[in-house]
Amino acid sequence: MKQKTTIILTILIIIFIMVITVILQKPGAAPQPENTPPPQTQDDKPRIVSTKPDPLEEAIVSATQTIEITFNRPLENKGEFKLRIEPKIDFNIELSSDRKTAKIIPLKPYELGQTYTLFIGTETKFDGLGRWGEEKIFHIKTVQYRGV
Repeated sequence: MKQKTTIILTILIIIFIMVITVILQKPGAAPQPENTPPPQTQDDKPRIVSTKPDPLEEAIVSATQTIEITFNRPLENKGEFKLRIEPKIDFNIELSSDRKTAKIIPLKPYELGQTYTLFIGTETKFDGLGRWGEEKIFHIKTVQYRGV
């Protein structure tokens, strides 16, 4: 008799837990991670979401370091990413497959101990939006040569 009571009590507890679980769940609502960014709309203004190195402003870089700038929206194409570096250096630009990240690759090493200014121009174009309309300026420095 005691064994039957224990089995019945266990079954009732399991049924109770299942009912509570069903009641507490919202039908059709999939769990969302807390850090999921809000969906992007056509009205979202382009902005820089990350850089490498981070932060880019006043970063100290190696003589051959590639710099990456990631936007919240895709660039139109690499020719429409209007970047200028002073003092002038030769560089290539590569875009990620989603065209949101631009990699700036120096063709020759940066001069050691030199400060460079990166200008992302107002004419930079984003997919479906046209011109950015604002200029971003970053300053980077290369490591100082101190001899052997």
